[in-house]
Amino acid sequence: MYKVLSIVLAAMALTACENNESNESASNQDTTTYANLIPVLSGEIPLEVPSPPADIIDDPVLTRPFFDTFSWQSFIALSWPADPVNRGVPIEPNSPDTFRQTNTNASDSAPVVWETYREGFELFPRDNSVPPEWNSTDPVQTPAGEVSGDRVLAMVTKGGVVGQQNEAFSGPLIDQNKNYVRYEVRINQIEYDQVRNNRWYDKATVDSAIADTVAAQINAGISPQQGIEFDTNALEIKVAWRILTDQDDHDRYYVRKALISDEDGYNYTTATVGMVGLHIMQKTATFPQWIWSTFEQVDNVSGPHPSFNNGTDEPPSLIDNGQPTGYNYEPAGIETPFPVRESREPVQVTRAVPIPTTPSGPAGYSTQELNKKYRALLKGTVWENYRLVVTQWPLDPSLRSPYDPDFNPGNYENTLAGEPFPQRAANVTMETYYQTESSCMECHYHAAAYGVDYSWILYDRVINTQ
Repeated sequence: MYKVLSIVLAAMALTACENNESNESASNQDTTTYANLIPVLSGEIPLEVPSPPADIIDDPVLTRPFFDTFSWQSFIALSWPADPVNRGVPIEPNSPDTFRQTNTNASDSAPVVWETYREGFELFPRDNSVPPEWNSTDPVQTPAGEVSGDRVLAMVTKGGVVGQQNEAFSGPLIDQNKNYVRYEVRINQIEYDQVRNNRWYDKATVDSAIADTVAAQINAGISPQQGIEFDTNALEIKVAWRILTDQDDHDRYYVRKALISDEDGYNYTTATVGMVGLHIMQKTATFPQWIWSTFEQVDNVSGPHPSFNNGTDEPPSLIDNGQPTGYNYEPAGIETPFPVRESREPVQVTRAVPIPTTPSGPAGYSTQELNKKYRALLKGTVWENYRLVVTQWPLDPSLRSPYDPDFNPGNYENTLAGEPFPQRAANVTMETYYQTESSCMECHYHAAAYGVDYSWILYDRVINTQ
């Protein structure tokens, strides 16, 4: 569908991105370029990015609205009320009234589609048994030792094995109420069934599958690439939650009840939590390095009562190489037992990389302008209080990622991940301490180097275990 971009074009585009992504041609675009990008309420998850016109296909800034539309339509479909019996299936996906009438922030409301996806830990039962079938109602031990049915937020981290208490490669995030942000990871049926049916929850099976695939590629004279690849339209969700208090406006959050691990890391207390961040990762036929979309609640770092900012310029953001980092300090990495709440210091967070304002012009289809269009569409639902931060995708999806289990992160080059655009992509709730250097695709390429596609799940839960 898309022409493979030359390295020269990719370099030019990335340079433009680093310079506020200015692009003179963007201002000359009229509404016909984006005429088909109409925000709609639909419970059908898009399986591919809409095709840009041929005259802009080589310009990533001008094609950005097509990817942002894919992100927003995915967000809406995943936020659709879910069938109570069949996991991952929306109720009346073609009925906007169904969406509007049932979408609520009440903690006892019916779950939305992504909430019925299986949680990451369900693929890896603590007793090493076979994971349950997708629609099974059999109980599964959670990290809290409870049966499935209760949301358990055991992790104070973006990813990693249960028990790790920090954001990826950094420390925890502490909100203005001195509470830790909690996270969960969910996967759709395509990915879940593929892992379950192939026994990829078992380390020996995964090691053997990677070894066999790599050996076959070498014997065929092919430079080793992936050992294990997920099927097209595999999808992962990563969600950030903060504990809500009586001082918070609950109506501005998607609210749930959850079991929160106490300071000792073993006992759990029920708390009301509000969603503050959402990552969507989806592998498509055209983009085997996946498409990366990240959303945030609008009050995270701005507004009258920000979750992660005290509303002033003090304390100031740290400066690195003359550039604000977006945080005033990084809490030390923690293990259980957690420091007690009274001893914690909130992190003063700002957005170090602005939400894109390009492409500019009369069409009004920059990321910020598209956010206005979609939030207007979602008026009257809790989802009007969320916005797209950025979409990242590979400019050259034909560049297959090499298998390299001895990969040194210091040797990373953008070609390894298919030339990601934009070069920086960060959610302030999940990449707080890497905002100016964060890249979804650069980070997840490290998992690909180990031979398990662009997902850390198999690496964290299987490969990186004894």
